[in-house]
Amino acid sequence: MIAAIAVTAILAFPAYAQESNKPDTGVGEKGVALPSSPAFVATGGEKVTMDNIVRAETAKYFAEETILTGPNKFRHERKGIQLDHQTVIRSNFDLIYSYGVFDASGGLTVTVPPYDLYQSVQIFDENHVTLAVVYPGETKTINKDQLTYGDHCYLFMRTMPPSMDEKGLKKLHERQDSVVVKAGSAKPYVSEVKYDVKSFNALRNELIARAPKETVIYKGFVESLDAIQSPHYQMTNLAGWGGLPATQTHYFVVLPGDVASANGQPASMTFKAPDLQYDRSGYWSLTVYDADGWVVTDPFKISSHEAKPNPDGTYTINFNGPKGSINDLQAPKGWNALFRCYLPKSLDSILAFEKDITTNSKPLSQAK
Repeated sequence: MIAAIAVTAILAFPAYAQESNKPDTGVGEKGVALPSSPAFVATGGEKVTMDNIVRAETAKYFAEETILTGPNKFRHERKGIQLDHQTVIRSNFDLIYSYGVFDASGGLTVTVPPYDLYQSVQIFDENHVTLAVVYPGETKTINKDQLTYGDHCYLFMRTMPPSMDEKGLKKLHERQDSVVVKAGSAKPYVSEVKYDVKSFNALRNELIARAPKETVIYKGFVESLDAIQSPHYQMTNLAGWGGLPATQTHYFVVLPGDVASANGQPASMTFKAPDLQYDRSGYWSLTVYDADGWVVTDPFKISSHEAKPNPDGTYTINFNGPKGSINDLQAPKGWNALFRCYLPKSLDSILAFEKDITTNSKPLSQAK
């Protein structure tokens, strides 16, 4: 159950994958490949195995984004998720996303201007190897020889708005539009391989079903081919395509620590702040969902930007606490929460933080 929530929670892909009015991009419900995808064929295609399943998954989404936006262009989400119109399970309410497929055959340079809040542009190739993550005040260049496969990269931008009011969203749009991408070529993405749709969907479904019990998420998102560990690489990227490596962001699930708290009784948890790069706008957040992964209460999230520390510097988060409780979130019966940690100082320290939370700092009922 815990792993299932965690893998689904990092699933990055946006609402259009589930909307009926989108163009035929060859991606069906729950991400299945259709024969209409430019990267797949019904007969005579390359059989999909553990060796090429991640590349096939990436080709599917590269082809889809190319249909939607063409080459070398971002498609921006411009506003936050509406509580009465949630379309992605366990959505991230912290950040607003932008997406694009860019031709890197002639080199690719990404510049993110300085910003006092979190923003990043993840660059990954057809093997879902993250080649770079560009943060505010940085410029990074990707050359063709850095790609582990193909000529194109996916650019996944995450931007934190100052606020969700009109003024904050205007600033968000300015931030999204301020990112500069210079490419030496603008050829549209075309998959070098036509994958067999039947073998792809069969193996994809199998891996996604196995992932909850078998995968270790932080081992799945890689920054080099040498770091690939099977089956974590395949399972994590099939169940959570688009996720950041744990060196950049770490995600884990927080579950109620006893029956009373799981039933919605007042509960609390106290912890030391994770070891993050706060000087680079790193931050943590906690979002509460119902048993099926939807937000049904309010307030439902808190982050290091607004959480009030205790006198000793620790943080106490309350769930359904009495009126006036510090850092209080409303949690439905059967709730779960997702902890997101952006810009950890090290992999070891953030894994130690997760272990401490899930073993020593579980939310426990306040009932006497």
